[in-house]
Amino acid sequence: MKINTYMISLTRAAGRQERMRDTLEAAGIPCALVEAIDLQETSEEELLQNCKSFGPWGVFAPGNMACTLSHAKVWETFLASDAEVALVLEDDVFLSPELKHWLDDLSWWPKGSELVNLEFWRSNSLRVMLGKTVAQVRNRDIAPMYSRNPGSAGYMVTRAGAKRLLAAMPYDVTIDQLLFNPLVSSLARDLRPHQIAPALIKQGNTPPEEDTFLGHATRKPTGALYKKQKRLRGMAELRALPLQLLRLVTGRARPVRVLYADRTLTDDHAAQAASATTA
Repeated sequence: MKINTYMISLTRAAGRQERMRDTLEAAGIPCALVEAIDLQETSEEELLQNCKSFGPWGVFAPGNMACTLSHAKVWETFLASDAEVALVLEDDVFLSPELKHWLDDLSWWPKGSELVNLEFWRSNSLRVMLGKTVAQVRNRDIAPMYSRNPGSAGYMVTRAGAKRLLAAMPYDVTIDQLLFNPLVSSLARDLRPHQIAPALIKQGNTPPEEDTFLGHATRKPTGALYKKQKRLRGMAELRALPLQLLRLVTGRARPVRVLYADRTLTDDHAAQAASATTA
């Protein structure tokens, strides 16, 4: 399968792009830049042409709309190419030096899945419900995801997955909920997302002066709206509880703290992996 790599960034985010150019060069990964939706130049009315301000996970703030629509631009760019899989990156990530092995040989791709998460979400408490490991590749597990896993800074999607994501417009949840929250997103169930663990990508590669370029949550709900949001999220979690408990007691899934590992291979194993992908 042919893969293209895309990075979402703003033209004015020069510091982020410089860091990412160095990071991608060190990892040996060519990458195309896709211009992000700039919240400074895009009105809320324009955003609401393709988004809704409130959804099943609560308030959908303009900054998050811009971020989600930036990912949609990547999917459109990807579908205009001849690639079969896209690696989508935000412009503030660290990459494992072993990531190139995974991109050069996609024989590991989980059958029936249209979406693979490569990211570690920086949390000391988050546990992700992962199904049984379908494969172990280069000392990393590949397993189906059955619960919410925030983060959309590094993932891979097929052409079929990208088409379905674009067809879901107008969006009513943020990009990470759309991709990886089965509680409120049918696509987070239907695309059968899998997680690579330990993860190959993590956020944090950000110049201090450019820490919030893509926006994200710029409006926090208050009062009755906040109560409605809490109620919606609580109800979504309660609805999912019986199935999650069934998966636990039957051994079909387990809660996992997904971490990041820069390397999982010894030098000898890394050399073997490199020779295998160039053979």
